[in-house]
Amino acid sequence: MRLKIVDRGSGLLQRVQYAVIRRFVGHVPGSVSATSYRRNFFGKHFARCVQEALRAQGEWTVGELETFAAFVSRLNRCRY
Repeated sequence: MRLKIVDRGSGLLQRVQYAVIRRFVGHVPGSVSATSYRRNFFGKHFARCVQEALRAQGEWTVGELETFAAFVSRLNRCRY
């Protein structure tokens, strides 16, 4: 079950941001709405974990990781 508030935004600023995203992209990606909803409770902590995982010292550069992510998203027909 998906909450309508997640799709429309919970505050004025978030609704404006979503309107801008919809204007230029056509839709608000699920990853954006999931991390934006109750950001202090979930989003900022999850985003920090993702950044740490993607930016950890390893064999691949940031650009290579982003390219891999884009390629896999394309294969999975992911819109974001």
